[in-house]
Amino acid sequence: MNWKSFVSGVVLGSVLFSGVSFAAPKVVKLMFNGTEIHSEVTPQIIDGSTLVPARALAEALGAKVRWDEINQTVIVENEAYRQLLRKNAEIGERDAVDLAGDAKNHYWHMSIGGGGDRRNGSFDVHGQDYRWMGSDLDTKIKFIEYVEQLYTPEQAESYWKELTETRSIVEIERKLAQPNADGGSAFAWGDATAKLIQEGNGTKTFHFQVPLFDKFEEKDIKLRYVEGKGWRIDEPVDTIR
Repeated sequence: MNWKSFVSGVVLGSVLFSGVSFAAPKVVKLMFNGTEIHSEVTPQIIDGSTLVPARALAEALGAKVRWDEINQTVIVENEAYRQLLRKNAEIGERDAVDLAGDAKNHYWHMSIGGGGDRRNGSFDVHGQDYRWMGSDLDTKIKFIEYVEQLYTPEQAESYWKELTETRSIVEIERKLAQPNADGGSAFAWGDATAKLIQEGNGTKTFHFQVPLFDKFEEKDIKLRYVEGKGWRIDEPVDTIR
């Protein structure tokens, strides 16, 4: 059994919910913020306790789950914890993979307009249909701060300049909007392997093998240590997507 199957099947033991009785239905739904979460392993009731898959619940809460084969341990880490780790002077190959996986999620979160509340409706800008950005990314300051969680300030500023020059983002009365479009990526950056190939003064370059269906794509990704913030990706933002 590979680690994905294992983690997908791992159940959070003794997750108790008050009011659950023995007469509860065998099929249990898992809801998060009004949306049903589907997983390979269905939540179930055993002896009056409701048990849910660790991966499905953790990822719904914004955490990352991985299986440590050597120590036979399921590891759950949220983004705040991984941000704290990156502030250390050292960063390993596993940390680099986690950073790249977070970068992919960041890219597509920005591409779909962010989250939270947003103004309803779409409107025309220079003959193109636009929508408002979500409240977590609806100003320039919020947008750049979000990019800088994972990228160097120079790369964040460069990305902002590129998006505004190509009208991929427009600013109207200090609120941001973007063209009405969605997308996704089959690159599995979070499941990649990384090997340190170059190290300098405050920089490290890793060679990545990134799964893409039944093959791999290879890319070199440079990281730079930003004082007071930690390790950041020093590549154009759309490199990892």
